[in-house]
Amino acid sequence: MIEMAENSDKHIGTYICIFNKGFSEVLLLWRTKEERDGEIIKGWGLVGGTVEPGEEPLQASIREAKEELGVYFEPNNLILVGMKTSPETSPHKWEAYFYAACVDESIAIKLSNESRGYGWFCKDELPEGTLDSKEDILGWWASAENTFNNGQARA
Repeated sequence: MIEMAENSDKHIGTYICIFNKGFSEVLLLWRTKEERDGEIIKGWGLVGGTVEPGEEPLQASIREAKEELGVYFEPNNLILVGMKTSPETSPHKWEAYFYAACVDESIAIKLSNESRGYGWFCKDELPEGTLDSKEDILGWWASAENTFNNGQARA
């Protein structure tokens, strides 16, 4: 079990890499504002946000998907594909959990005001200006595809 955010002096974030059924595309949101290391930035990013006190990252991912996309995920349909932590020298301590989900591309999406739009992107057409590195996104992609294709998670 992952430690809950309660009584933590570091920021804990959680994100979902949402793939289509064939794992040929990933859903990215055009974020109107995202705070990272104390800076407000814009760009293409994953669904997600802050883990609230008393919440586990998986619960927060489910809540964020509902808030940002109007889509509900069952907990057993999300798999953990990665984690990142702040560098030792960073003045802002944080950790981020990355989950993956697989959906039908025709799923009804209702964006919140946190995003201006969304798009489905192929591996070789990931846009410039992603909030996470393309290498990270491709790594989570490979991990998710492998896990789902080996039957270790439900698509």
